[in-house]
Amino acid sequence: MTTPVTDIVWTDISGRVEVAEQGIVINRGAADELAEIQTGTCSLLLDNADGALSPGVATSPYYPLVRKGVPLRVAVTTATPRTGVAPYPMAMLCDDFEDGVVNTTLWPGSYGTVSEVGSRVRISLDPGSTASLQSARAWTLAGSTATIRLVRVPAVNGSSAAAARFMVNSTTSGTRAGFTYNAVTGSLRLVSEVGFADGAAVTLTYSARDHRWLRLREAAGTLYWETSSDGYNWTIRRTLATPAWATSQQVVMDLPVSRTGGTADYVEWDLVGHRVHSRFWGGVNDWPTRWRGLYATAMVTCSDLFAPLARQPQLRSILDEEILNDGPIAYYPLTEDSGSTTAGDLSGVTAGPLGIVQQGITGGVLDFSAGPGPAATGEQYPLFTPVSATQGKYLAADLGAEYQRLSAGQFNCVEGWFTTSTGSGRVIFALESVDQQKQIVFSLTAGGVLQIEHTQSGGTLIVTTSTSGNLADGRQHHFVYDEWSTNLWVDGGAPDTMFVDLMYDLRLLTVGAYHNGRLWSGTVSSIALYTTIGPRGPDLINHYTAGMTAFAGEGADARIARLAGYSGVNSLTVFGSIHDPVAGQGAGGSTALSMMQAVATTDGGKLYAERDWIGLAYQGRDVRYNPDPSSETFTVAYADLETADVEVSTDDQKQKNIVVATRPNGARQRVIDQPSIDLYGPRDDGEMTLLKTTDNGVLDAANWLVSRYADPPPEVREVPVEAYTLPQYADILDGDISEYFSVTGMPAEAPATDMRLTIEGYTETIKSQSHLIKFRTSLAATDSVWVLDDAVYSVLGTTTRLAY
Repeated sequence: MTTPVTDIVWTDISGRVEVAEQGIVINRGAADELAEIQTGTCSLLLDNADGALSPGVATSPYYPLVRKGVPLRVAVTTATPRTGVAPYPMAMLCDDFEDGVVNTTLWPGSYGTVSEVGSRVRISLDPGSTASLQSARAWTLAGSTATIRLVRVPAVNGSSAAAARFMVNSTTSGTRAGFTYNAVTGSLRLVSEVGFADGAAVTLTYSARDHRWLRLREAAGTLYWETSSDGYNWTIRRTLATPAWATSQQVVMDLPVSRTGGTADYVEWDLVGHRVHSRFWGGVNDWPTRWRGLYATAMVTCSDLFAPLARQPQLRSILDEEILNDGPIAYYPLTEDSGSTTAGDLSGVTAGPLGIVQQGITGGVLDFSAGPGPAATGEQYPLFTPVSATQGKYLAADLGAEYQRLSAGQFNCVEGWFTTSTGSGRVIFALESVDQQKQIVFSLTAGGVLQIEHTQSGGTLIVTTSTSGNLADGRQHHFVYDEWSTNLWVDGGAPDTMFVDLMYDLRLLTVGAYHNGRLWSGTVSSIALYTTIGPRGPDLINHYTAGMTAFAGEGADARIARLAGYSGVNSLTVFGSIHDPVAGQGAGGSTALSMMQAVATTDGGKLYAERDWIGLAYQGRDVRYNPDPSSETFTVAYADLETADVEVSTDDQKQKNIVVATRPNGARQRVIDQPSIDLYGPRDDGEMTLLKTTDNGVLDAANWLVSRYADPPPEVREVPVEAYTLPQYADILDGDISEYFSVTGMPAEAPATDMRLTIEGYTETIKSQSHLIKFRTSLAATDSVWVLDDAVYSVLGTTTRLAY
């Protein structure tokens, strides 16, 4: 589910979808504005009479992709109706080739072998001849677009030349612009030709994925050549000052083909002039095969990105997640339970475990989970308590052959945490080669200053002392040493240049000792080892903040981006500009999704899965402030609704006149609306815990809730629309979470003639010639906030609510 969009090669199975009775059913969003947005779902019935959609069938043309989790997307297309008289904007030149017969009125200039097959137009490339689907000269390109889907390209089949083109032609032969696919070279040329030539053409290596859709677009004096894999997300491939003919002449859309020799083949095009509207993007949960007698079907259910995120394991501490996200080749958090005798590597690169070693015959204690660690993790770490510098316990590990191999060819970078009240040359940890010729030791001087000791020859250690000051002060400290830059960072501060020889072939790690002596007294934790071919230290110094505060105080948008990164999500889109600072979530213990949702609740925002690609979106609460009528996605008349299902609700479902809220390590506070309590009685949903950083922030959030819901006004909570039959169909399809629309011409019994509503979610059913969307809505005025001297938003007693 976190596969990058650019890596997906889509297979069109729309011809298998049953759309007569059941159709495609999609559910998205939340029940209302106070509810958490849920996992989006999609269900559809597919024809499986040939067994192609049965999992594990090796003869399936889709094998082995008929499996759970495979991405599936649903989209519909719309076309601009042709209105007025010629010449028409080229965007009105639309054909879906569904009726099996070439429309000779729309394409009167066609020649050669052209036919409609399987909802596509097929143009034959016959040796020594030409053919084309060609429109009338009744179109203008200025300020308009020419769009088409390239379904199938022709093969070379022994020809010395074979080409298929998508062109917009001027009135002069050979003066034209568009795209040429060359089957011999496998290239796609973006051309603006004069005399059938363009010396400045842009040539792309053809990609069946990236160049599935082609578009020529003119806007404000610039001509754009664009391609898309899905017809929704477009990439500009070439621009040019618009040729004079493209804005002054009536033009022709032309799809010519040619071949010299070889054997015949064909090109297929589809959806001329159509716009794509994504409805769902997710992964298949199951491919169950069902039978009606001997007729097999596959009843497929899918879920959006929330589903795999909800199944992910709980996050470790934020410090652990930050370190693991930076790709160490050995990582020892040292968070084993008390009584453990070994500590494991979490990097996944198979470094060996650290085991307890006794120095001296007896004596000393090394107790896992007995000492404090970085404050924000909430975890305990090993406490080393030796009898002396030469009697006690320490940890040792063989890091393995893979670590040694990487250390031999790359630069080393290390980090760790410690506390102690003892300097005196005690060792935090040391690395060395198997033959002990290369050694690097991280220790404290007698005065508690961090130092690096090293040798490349197994001889006396060379000492390089930092400027850290006394670190043997009983407090937590973090250090990073980057061999590439020879820099040392302590507690996230400025770098300290250390003149230390390069180490290589490192393999042995000892923690809390060096060569059976200099035993550490205190704690050591979160040792991470990296190898690199460039600087790494600057990327790691924020681990100090991760361990000490878990980034407390960063904005909600930044926190959600951080958590999304831990979960492997490659795309997060943030909307709005108000994102409050949030408290740290250092201890982890929940899935990334639930932690992101806690942030969204704290911030009053909305987190949801995109319907257009694999990614998340986050809206700050200000996205909903004071909707501008000009920003409405669409309007719909009450008479055009499925009116049997429309009602105005005035119940107490959302009512809140008492809110009790608190924050981590903060005050518990209560906000009430006494007039509402007097009139309706107390309405309290229980105590809320918000990740605010101040008590005032908690109070603001509680006041915001009470001001909006102490006495909720009447509202329409569900608006069912048979969108397919309406002229604003394309606009209705654009409606998504937190967008606005108005229902006009409400009956006289309604509280207002026109009602502006916010979309919270919807359930839609897509069938042949039908698209029923049931929008779940809230009253847009609920999110109105006060604006000084505004005619609408500063009305005393009605729109004087302060935003927070």
